[in-house]
Parts: sequence; structure tokens; C-alpha cells
Amino acid sequence: METRNPTTFLLIHYSEIGLKKGNRGFFEARLKDNILKALKGIPFGQIKNDFGRLLLTLSSDEFLAPVCRRLVNVLGIAHFRIAYWGDPDVEVLKEQVFQKLAAMDFSSFKIDTRRSDKNYPVTSVEVNRIVGERVHIGLHKKVDLGSPELVCHIEIFNRKLFFSCERQEGHGGLPVGSSGKVVSLLSSGIDSPVASFRMMTRGCQVIFVHFHSFPFTEKSSVYNALELAKKLTVYQYRSRIHLVPLAGIQQAIIVNCPPKLRVILYRRMMFRLAEQIARKEKARALVTGESLGQVASQTLENIAAISEVAALPVLRPLIGMDKEEIVDQARELGTFTTSIEPYADCCSYLVPRSPETKAKVHEIHAAEKRIPDVEELLTQALQETEMHILDYPD
Repeated sequence: METRNPTTFLLIHYSEIGLKKGNRGFFEARLKDNILKALKGIPFGQIKNDFGRLLLTLSSDEFLAPVCRRLVNVLGIAHFRIAYWGDPDVEVLKEQVFQKLAAMDFSSFKIDTRRSDKNYPVTSVEVNRIVGERVHIGLHKKVDLGSPELVCHIEIFNRKLFFSCERQEGHGGLPVGSSGKVVSLLSSGIDSPVASFRMMTRGCQVIFVHFHSFPFTEKSSVYNALELAKKLTVYQYRSRIHLVPLAGIQQAIIVNCPPKLRVILYRRMMFRLAEQIARKEKARALVTGESLGQVASQTLENIAAISEVAALPVLRPLIGMDKEEIVDQARELGTFTTSIEPYADCCSYLVPRSPETKAKVHEIHAAEKRIPDVEELLTQALQETEMHILDYPD
């Protein structure tokens, strides 16, 4: 067993990555790389793989708080512990644990030992008893095996022993960048930022595309979308957002097509543009924040009519979620307050009181034939698109 001073380090656990077989090393390497990106600018010791975990050694305890704040947002991490090297001599170990717990405020506790290294001569039950007895007698604290106020974890693996009393939860999932690129149609509303985040947890690098109706509307949606993209960049470290003007296309639709079909036609044009940007960015799918039946454009018939123009897969991670679930996740992400600020949504520009809810594809095709120079309109919108790069930490 290794013997070291009880310096502080972080023991990082992943869950889903551990289920991978032959390509597990790829996901571990991506996770480690993302941790390094997240901790940019913060000094720390080293990070290395160790028996299905990542060990991150701190160069100084003064950096513990900022490191923890950034680690909680690294996708792929299930949880991590603030831990200390323990002495392999259980008599020394019990004093190390006693000294740490003596500085903490709690009324009940338990010791929970996991011994995956079966070469260690003391069983888990015995470690629990020896260490627990020292804390119980020395600090006069109650042992509670059911629902203790404090749990001290002791792990013995790969000829190492450590103990920890503080655990922080992560988001789990897969490391960003391990599943390729997708393009997300990012509005300024509540749903699409949540959809984007959920695709990040599946390992996708998300490229944002925001459509606006300036100069027919003010630029509030652009400012909101940039702020939302900035908040989401916390989880993927670098983002690209394309700001696409839709006003010219909308004007052509308003002049030439039935009012009830406007939203569907707007959306079809947005899909066409987003797909062209996706191909340029070498992205493999489009992402939307659609939830079935939530608004008029999100009925099965309308979703089918809109999706018809896309050759790339269209991913809808919120499709079975209700609004309350989506709002709850938006609050957790910190995007909700930005999403509810007033903005001029391009999809609500001159929308009729009774929009079509059960679109017929042949009617949509007939309406689009009435729009002159569609390809030219699409090309012009792409030429006038602005692209911004956002970095975290900047």
C-alpha cells in the first residue's frame, strides 16, 4: 500500500463511461481533456486515471472552491469527492479520520468502507468498526447506519487508501465532444436551451443557430440568444452561434402564402438554412426544442410537414416532456431568467389568430411554389448571417 501525507485531492467518478468496453479509453481521455479545459487558469497538481476513477491532485487548498465550482459542470462526471490520502495502517488511519471529523459540525455519522483491493489485510467491516469507534468515543457522536448526518467514505483500491466526507453531484452523461457535432435551432425561449443542454449530456458539441426578424422587429431576441449561448458554453467551453436574418424570407411568405401556413413555412425555411449551416460545420444532425402538442406548430402533422425538408436527422430531446419539467430544468441550468425576458420571436412575427394545426403536405408544397426565388432568398440569408465564437472561461 502507498503511504502519503493526507493532502487534498478530488476523486472523480463517472458512471455511464464505465459501461463502455473497447472504447472506454476514448471517453476517459475526452473527459480528462474537458476537465483541463474547465480548469483553465486555475493552478492544480495533476490529473490521472486510476482504477476506473480520475484523481485530481490540488496544488493548494486555496484553489479547492473554484475547482469544485467548475467541476460540477463538466459533463460525464457522475460525482466527485473531496478526499485525503489515508495511511494503510488502520491505527494511523483512524487518527487521520478523527482529526478531520473533529473540525466538522455534525450530530450523527457512519463510516462506509469499500475495499476493492482484497490484498488489504483488514476487512471493510473491521475498518468501519475501528474508525467508527474512535470517532464515537473521541467526539461523543452518535452512530447512525440508517440516515446519518455525515457519512465518511473510505475506499481501498489499487494499493491506495483514501477517505472523504464531502460529495458533490455532477450531471453524469457523456463528455462533450465524444458524440460529434449537432446544430441546435436556438430561440430566445425556454425550451431550446434545455434541448441543447440535453444533447450536450449525450456527448454532442452543439453549434447554435438563431433566427431573427430584424429590422422588422427589434434585436432583443438576438441579445437573449447570445446570453443563452454564453450560459450553455459553460458546459462545452467553446461555442459557435450563427445569427441568421429571416426577415426577407418572412416578407416573401407573408405576401405570397396563406396566413394560416405562415409558421409552418417559416419553420421549413429555418430547417433548410440550419441544414446548410450544419453541413458547413460538419454537423451530423439538427436539434430542436419541440415538445409534442405544446404549441400549434408542434402537432404530429405539423412536425412531419416541417421535418420533410431536412435530409439530416432531426433530434427532439424534449418531445415527451411537459412544460413544467422543461421549466424546472431551465431553472437548474440558469437559463430560465434570460428566456422569460421580453423578446421579439421571429416565429411569432405576424402570426394569424388561427394557425394551421394539421398541415397537409400538398397544401404546403403548393404554397411554397408561390414564393418567388426561394433559393436566392436562402442564399442571401446565409450571406448576411453573423457568426460569433464564445469561450469559457474567457
